[in-house]
Amino acid sequence: MARPQLGDEISKRIIDLIIERDLPPGSPMPTELDLMADIGVSRNSIREAIRALRALGIVEVRHGYGTFVGSAGSEALRTWLLFRTRTPGAGTTGRLRDLLEVREMLETELTRRVARRHRPELISALESCVVRMRKGPDSAAADREFHDLICAEAGFDLARELTRLFWDVYRAAEAELGGPAGSASSTAKRHQAIVDALVAGDADAAEEAVHRHFDEVRKRAKAGKYGGFGVAAPVE
Repeated sequence: MARPQLGDEISKRIIDLIIERDLPPGSPMPTELDLMADIGVSRNSIREAIRALRALGIVEVRHGYGTFVGSAGSEALRTWLLFRTRTPGAGTTGRLRDLLEVREMLETELTRRVARRHRPELISALESCVVRMRKGPDSAAADREFHDLICAEAGFDLARELTRLFWDVYRAAEAELGGPAGSASSTAKRHQAIVDALVAGDADAAEEAVHRHFDEVRKRAKAGKYGGFGVAAPVE
């Protein structure tokens, strides 16, 4: 097995080769022999590095076909972030609070941008989500879709992926730690206020609606298992 520091260096060299050769996701990776020759290390060292990169989604091993450049999705980051927010200790409450604050900052700016310019069909899609939140059995899915639609409309793929990640991590924390559930009507009402601001094209009102929404989440979070800010209430 490669030593940790050497393994990290080999992984970085493989990433450099992917970038230098302009290999897009789905492209076949260089063979083990090629990597051994290019980097100058043993087969075992290459295999250890490939395993590490696979865990990060940077490479993908298709049994019977070979190794390919991966899409480097957020799964590895999701695992790390969920572990970090769930780990017991004095810093747990701060970690959850920070996660919520970062998501609020992202969504506030994205919603402001969407308020200034958006496709007409966005509003009908958001209204449909609000209706599902109010009386549908898939309210959680509608909640997630609502925020995802706004992030998609803003046109920033990385921000969209991060907000999805934060949403999922909070939902997972809520399920494990427990917390007070907000009523369907109040959840729908807060989301409708965001829609109304978008319809009016009022970026300031949209920002205020997003802040009010997160303020309510924070209030409910205070009743959580850890107290103060220890649990992720349902994040809508």
